[in-house]
Amino acid sequence: MVNPAPTQQPLGGRDTGAFAPGPQSGRQSNALVFIGAGPRALMLLERLLAHRDPATQLAVHLVDPYPVGAGRIWRGGQSPLLRLNSTARDVTIFADADATLARPATTGPSLAEWVSAVREGELSTVSPLDIVLERELFTLSPDDFPSRRLHHAYLEWATRRLLDGLPAAVTVHVHEDTVQRVESAAGGQGPETVHLASGVTLTADAVIYTVGHTETEPTRAQAGLATAARAAGLTYHRPAYTADVDYSDLLPGEDVIVRGLGLAAVDLVVLLAQGRGGRFVPVEGHELLPASKAALRYLPSGREPRLLLGSRRGVPYRSKSLQQLDHAPAEPEVFTAERVAAAVAAGATWDFEQDAWPLIATELHLAHYRELFHAHPERTRGTWERTREVILTTAWDSAALRGHLLQAAPEDIDRFHVSEWDRPLERLTVATRAELDSILSGHILTDLKQHRHQAHSASLAVFHAVLGVHVILAGAPSTLWNRRSREESLPTTWQSFASYLTSGPPPERLEQLLALVEAGVVGFLGPDLKVELSPDGGSFRAHSPAVAQGTTARALVDAWLPRMDPEASSNPALADLAAVAALAGRRIDVDPATARVRAAAGGFLARRWALGAATSTPDAGAFSRPGVNALPFRTTDAAAASIIETLAADHAAHRRAPAPAHLPTALETA
Repeated sequence: MVNPAPTQQPLGGRDTGAFAPGPQSGRQSNALVFIGAGPRALMLLERLLAHRDPATQLAVHLVDPYPVGAGRIWRGGQSPLLRLNSTARDVTIFADADATLARPATTGPSLAEWVSAVREGELSTVSPLDIVLERELFTLSPDDFPSRRLHHAYLEWATRRLLDGLPAAVTVHVHEDTVQRVESAAGGQGPETVHLASGVTLTADAVIYTVGHTETEPTRAQAGLATAARAAGLTYHRPAYTADVDYSDLLPGEDVIVRGLGLAAVDLVVLLAQGRGGRFVPVEGHELLPASKAALRYLPSGREPRLLLGSRRGVPYRSKSLQQLDHAPAEPEVFTAERVAAAVAAGATWDFEQDAWPLIATELHLAHYRELFHAHPERTRGTWERTREVILTTAWDSAALRGHLLQAAPEDIDRFHVSEWDRPLERLTVATRAELDSILSGHILTDLKQHRHQAHSASLAVFHAVLGVHVILAGAPSTLWNRRSREESLPTTWQSFASYLTSGPPPERLEQLLALVEAGVVGFLGPDLKVELSPDGGSFRAHSPAVAQGTTARALVDAWLPRMDPEASSNPALADLAAVAALAGRRIDVDPATARVRAAAGGFLARRWALGAATSTPDAGAFSRPGVNALPFRTTDAAAASIIETLAADHAAHRRAPAPAHLPTALETA
């Protein structure tokens, strides 16, 4: 079941190999350097092969210290406890045949289909599976949430499939290395020189930044906390990718203040509970328990710290949905691509909160109540036509709309108001953390019911509506937005809201959180959490305005990914790019239609493209769900078309130019 390793052809430095034959004489040649070689790079490489003129040779250099195809986040060398927040059936690296792409796609199996094919012996893994991974592969169902290690095996197979099928005129060179900087030719008229940490230099006709989330230099506040903590003998962990941090200094039984309730915090809880030997077991008779009761019990190992969690919202991200719509998601009515395009054409400048958010909020209300009235009419009052009219003609945050929706949906669990879903503890006041734990447990149980039971499919309709809004925002140029929107609203406010509603943990994780609360291993601190050093410097103090009881502890963890800031990134290539690129807030400014990088001096950097979290385009993700004409495939397709067209124009210009006295070699490589 294991494919043979590719033939290794060292190129110098830490280059691990070259795939496919080298350049053939008599053809025009291009060298491309990818900075970052995770799933997004894999998708883009497939699109470049589809757009390439067969008469053109390509030498592609993939530079990444982590495994090609998987990258850092999906690498195999991490805890088997860490999982995706998507089901196996909802993950694919391959576009569908009917996706709206400029060139046909190389189709392939979803993660669930690949698992099934490996079980049946129709496909094989690239690397041997250990016993834990093999057990997962043979027991995983399409509706399970796979481990990141299994996803690595899938991406490794997809990478090998792509590289083994390269056309003769394309070579791919893999460098287990880090790009330090990229040097442009004088006047931007020649190839780029890419400098690697190993000392190798690569010559590139195009440089493509496919960098994911990176570490950043600590902010002033984080550096101050770290300095004060060291001086006082306290423990502080600043934001980081959880799987890469050594938390052994968080001691058994000690209180730990945790800021954050997103996916990084969930990973932290998993690693410090199950990862230290604790176990979850079903409650006896759990199949018969009412929905108001937790179905798991946690058996502590005694090595866990006590984790006290708070955040701006004070609640965990909404659970991933296990429901299915029996129809295609509705097309947007109010916040539409046509409306945004008209604003761009008119030269308008929008403020996200004032111009876009009211339309988006209205769109989400329409999505929820449309599904509720059509799929579950027995739980509504009045008619959909009347409710639709009220939503469309009444301000999204008005008392009149709230009053109508109270009447339209008699049961609390069926109601949706965007601000109340976003900030469910907005008006909460309690005396003790124990009261808060009880309220949060009830909130989580309700959320699980809303996202697991088909009777509450209206929440899934909202999920699809948020994704639809995200696609429209991704297509809007940065020139549409005013400065506040570019710097804060889109990358922070919107991204946080969209992630909270659509990128939450698997339902099982929230069930486990309930069991950990009952076992006393996890507690909650409330919304709008503030943390500071005590006056004597001997502890951290946490306080929420919603909870009268304060909290002190000698350990603090900031459990979220570092804020994206290319200028402060610990990735040297990204920081180097930020010095010459235009910035939209704390993002590299790119053209959303082509992924070309805008230059700080105006226009575009001639030979550079960028995709992903570090750019001004709302992140489309590094892979997607099958069968939905997903945005990641369309953005990589457009970027590939732009790269190939630019390279072709370069060659045409060279053919028209007078021949130089000395002709350089067709392709230079390290």
